[in-house]
Amino acid sequence: MDALKAKASHPKDREFSFARKRGVVWVCDIAGSSRYLNDDATAQDLEDFLPRLYRTSAIMVEAAGGEFIKWTGDGFLAWFEVPLHRDLKKIASTVFEAAFHLTVLVNVTQLGVASGKKFKLRHGVAYEKDALVTTIKSDDGVTLIDLIGRDVVLAFRLSGIEAEFPSIVTQRELATAHKEQAPSHINFTAWRPSKEDRLKFFKGEARGLSSICVTGGRKPRAISKQAVIKRSKSAIAAAEGRQPAKYPFHEVWDRFDSVFLSGPPWCREVMAEYLRFIKDELLGSLKGVVAVMEEVSTDEEQDKQVLGDG
Repeated sequence: MDALKAKASHPKDREFSFARKRGVVWVCDIAGSSRYLNDDATAQDLEDFLPRLYRTSAIMVEAAGGEFIKWTGDGFLAWFEVPLHRDLKKIASTVFEAAFHLTVLVNVTQLGVASGKKFKLRHGVAYEKDALVTTIKSDDGVTLIDLIGRDVVLAFRLSGIEAEFPSIVTQRELATAHKEQAPSHINFTAWRPSKEDRLKFFKGEARGLSSICVTGGRKPRAISKQAVIKRSKSAIAAAEGRQPAKYPFHEVWDRFDSVFLSGPPWCREVMAEYLRFIKDELLGSLKGVVAVMEEVSTDEEQDKQVLGDG
């Protein structure tokens, strides 16, 4: 007993160091996780899903060049240092790309967990210019990193807000940086919180609320049927590797793919289901739509010729 007391009174030495840095903060959580946990029918599903999400998200963060800081119960906190402000465009786009891929993978496969309710992710992304980064080293060689800052807190708050697919809420500065980096499938629109939103998500505080953006679709522009067919064929050719993709959206996925597949058997099962969905349901459906549209266009042209001859 005395030995146990002595051991408890002398914890392992810790070495703390502190630094000021700037970077992009990515906070992810599961929408409505408390409801899953409080329901006996889905509590086990959540407990099965979380370890898989932890593994998958850690690989995705590292594939995007970030640092996985910690798990937060039903999600995670990740950090992407921005050494120079001019690096922001590339880093912001990479974070959004990673969030997109993680959301799609979870939406399509549920990471192999069969549940009566679908798990959905939400993402809060913010630019922290004055983070206090704490590095903790123990005498057994373990190093831990944590960070705090006003926009770290903001990222956590943004992750609670619902948004359209791929469910990302961010600051206008990052949304603009992303738009200027390269063409992308991810579109942002301004979000104006109501009085109730301010109380619910921001505890009544006003800081930063005038520059929040959420993912949302652009207003569709009227285009011709032939233009739709041409774009669809281009997308099919890119998916099949016959021409470069219009949207350079594959770098993070390429780095994620090989590492993820080297994991437990469920990782390979999840990837097989994901690829089946892309090939059979998405690509297959798109090819079917193109075929129908081309057939309709041909019929219309023939009708015009008949009317013209008459």
